Amino acid sequence: MGFGKAFGKLCLLNHIRVIALCRTKPDYECVFIPTDLTDEISMLNACQWIKEKYSKFDVLIHCAGVPGIQKLEEITYNCLEDLMKINTIAPMFLTAQLMDLIKQNGADILNVGSTVGLKQGYSNQLAYTTSKWAMRGTSYNLQLELKDYPCRVIQFNVGGMNTKMHEKYNGTKIENPAEWMEPEDIANLMLELLNLPKKVEVSEITINRKRIK
Repeated sequence: MGFGKAFGKLCLLNHIRVIALCRTKPDYECVFIPTDLTDEISMLNACQWIKEKYSKFDVLIHCAGVPGIQKLEEITYNCLEDLMKINTIAPMFLTAQLMDLIKQNGADILNVGSTVGLKQGYSNQLAYTTSKWAMRGTSYNLQLELKDYPCRVIQFNVGGMNTKMHEKYNGTKIENPAEWMEPEDIANLMLELLNLPKKVEVSEITINRKRIK
């Protein structure tokens, strides 16, 4: 199960309405707005739909991402462009387009990053590492921009989870999946953070995978 799906299902269990902006309709009950996160017009249309139909919301969550694993000498421009659009540009652009409503609603922003954004990264992950460092910078700036509003900005750095993200990207399954964190557990933590009183802001949190021998 992917992280977005795990969190969406958890929201439903807690009677929270989910508005999903993605290309494929999720297999759980939600408001589905077909959106291509690599396309400006598609995102503008999605934001316009939100402004007209769903202007009252409590939190904007950015959790879409692609891993981008390539050897340095094999990186292509198209790969870089698509990865940066999804991992970095789309969250910034959607946030900017909805900023008036975010301020009006006192809504929170939660950016799902990665622990790779806290370190040098890994071999063959230049683009992915760069995109996750960029998202941390985005969160820090948004905290500054929204310091006079009730909106909280949470940078959520997550380590390796037992999802099919890498398998969908390059067809390779993760080894020893039982040793990786379950997305349902991380989703529970995320909801707990969002349910904290508004006067409590967890500006950044890091969740590492514990390796048990």
